[in-house]
Amino acid sequence: MKKNLSFISMIIAIFLLLAACNADNDGKATNDINTGSGDKAEDSKTNGDDYADALKGEFITILSGGSSGVYFPLGGTMAKIYQDLGAKSNSQSTAASAANATTLNQGKAEIGFSMGDAAADAYEGIDSFEEQGAQENIRSVASLYTNYMQIVAIAGSGIKTIEDLKGKRVAVGAPASGTEISAKRIFAAYGMTYDDIKADYLSFSEGVEGMKNGNIDAVVISSGLPNAGVLELATSKDIVIVEIEEDKVLEMQKDYPTFFPTIVPKDVYEGMEKDANTLGVNNVLITHKDVSDDVVYAMTKALFENIDQLQNSHNAAKDIDVKKALESLPAPLHPGAKKYFDEEGVTE
Repeated sequence: MKKNLSFISMIIAIFLLLAACNADNDGKATNDINTGSGDKAEDSKTNGDDYADALKGEFITILSGGSSGVYFPLGGTMAKIYQDLGAKSNSQSTAASAANATTLNQGKAEIGFSMGDAAADAYEGIDSFEEQGAQENIRSVASLYTNYMQIVAIAGSGIKTIEDLKGKRVAVGAPASGTEISAKRIFAAYGMTYDDIKADYLSFSEGVEGMKNGNIDAVVISSGLPNAGVLELATSKDIVIVEIEEDKVLEMQKDYPTFFPTIVPKDVYEGMEKDANTLGVNNVLITHKDVSDDVVYAMTKALFENIDQLQNSHNAAKDIDVKKALESLPAPLHPGAKKYFDEEGVTE
């Protein structure tokens, strides 16, 4: 009888022990679900100081522009910023705005510079993009600094107004570049077309070199201030910046909302005697929809947290302000960039 009671007691003890273990395991499982512990919480790469993990090992190609433009040094600095965070990053010299929009739309790079009006044209598929169609894959990252339209001629050449360019050899920018697109619109505002001038589709550096050699009468440059090519030209020749009157810019603004009136201050280039009225347009950073939210968030955050490096690489970058980063965007904002600006309290 005692043996039977001992056996029964042992069975009851084992049963109670198993029940206690199961209850403990159930509690742990429930606690894991409620607190979000485990791999899911560790997978987030874009929180706090760990955001840079999203860039480690990532291939990031930055599309910039010609060597004498502002995009070129800024692109090189951005590549260095991303490299320091572990990315395999490089800056690629291109024909700038329009070419960059097309390349990004095709997913052949991760981020690039563009003039706002050119990127807007690309996204909508209008004007110079009408034949190839809307570049609907591009997305905005941030608005940066102002581009100033600089139509440069040699003092004493007789070129003082837009109308004076009739019959002259004018470097209008690389084919389908943002500068060339804007040049065409400026001439139209003055009732002119390329038929009224001798248009040469040259890059900034080629146009400036042509002026030095006497092969070009004027060069059209849209860039931040100062432009390296114009700066160099002004050291050897007296230059003038051909004015674009404010009323003409306001007239163009009706069709191209990204345009606005501004001035090239007289102290920017040697030999300028007065401020020159001209046309301004914002430069933007663009990407494409298939770049991950984490990577775009990290690229955007890294850019603004290291803005001093960009500002040290070119004076134009001193105008970059995170509070103005959502102004006049040409395409939908990428969700990764939106996350960063939401965190910073920046709204349109």
